[in-house]
Amino acid sequence: MAILKEDIQHLKDLARLEFGEDETEKLAKDLGEVLLYVETLKEADVSGVSEKAYALEGIKNVFRKDSAEGPLRGAAELDRKSDLAKELIYAFPKKDGDYLKVKPIL
Repeated sequence: MAILKEDIQHLKDLARLEFGEDETEKLAKDLGEVLLYVETLKEADVSGVSEKAYALEGIKNVFRKDSAEGPLRGAAELDRKSDLAKELIYAFPKKDGDYLKVKPIL
């Protein structure tokens, strides 16, 4: 399945990303290869394979339970209105409205 550059441009607009023509072409090529691989996987005969919830037996959740109390309990919450958040946002080198601009990771 071919991914067109127009599809990548549409995704860039939706995700509010900015990158050049070279990255757009590379991403279109890479996504096309991923989709081609997925099509290949669809052809695999898995009729004799039982369903599994996990690839490995005995896996358990090692994360803590969510709670309202956490490491910042009693400290000022870091929301967009706090003084610390305002200072951090102000000090950030590149901004676009409420968004902080970062280097692309491609």
